[in-house]
Amino acid sequence: MSQRRNRQSNTEVDISALEDAIKECVRYIICREGSKIPIKRGEVSKHLTATCHTTPNQVKTVLIEADKILKRVYGYKLVQVDSQSGVPYIVVLTEECESLPSPVTDVQHRTILIAALMHIFMTGAPIKEDDMWKFLTEAGLMENENDQTVRKLLTHTFTRQMYLEYTKEGEDDLARHVFQWGARAVEEVPKPFLLGKMAEAFQKEPEYWGEQYKNAHQDTEV
Repeated sequence: MSQRRNRQSNTEVDISALEDAIKECVRYIICREGSKIPIKRGEVSKHLTATCHTTPNQVKTVLIEADKILKRVYGYKLVQVDSQSGVPYIVVLTEECESLPSPVTDVQHRTILIAALMHIFMTGAPIKEDDMWKFLTEAGLMENENDQTVRKLLTHTFTRQMYLEYTKEGEDDLARHVFQWGARAVEEVPKPFLLGKMAEAFQKEPEYWGEQYKNAHQDTEV
């Protein structure tokens, strides 16, 4: 029993000793969140080493405790996502919203993002690049299919923010690029909201699209 108490005491002392690092970690994450760009664990470690002299083997504990504060105080959580390099985290809301979180982008970018995600969701499969440009042009969100500003928004900005995945499929003459939902969209964007927007636009009930309705609500029924 005494050994158990000693272990608990040591843990408390360790966390107490890391208090400044934990606070700095929270501050750093909140500041970085504004860009929506994933935060790599290596970047957090480097920052904490420079500001608080945190050692690499303490970073995991600092992140765990910082995540608790993010949830309790700010309503955010850290989510680790797959990546080919480093260990990236994205910061998302702990509770699912009834709409797309407001700080996503400016109004025009927000509209384009909603449209792109909705097109992928309603199609039920990755969207070929050319089909996406055609859809956005017909929706009046691109001046034409060669609108480089909107193209860059989808292929660079939203991809870096992990709202979209932009990947190459096939080789040689059969090669093509496709869009699909990214890790942040999966975590942060409520599908019932998108389906509701679709129903509103076509003046129908969401249940009209049976497969999409089932997809949108299956997670909430778990």
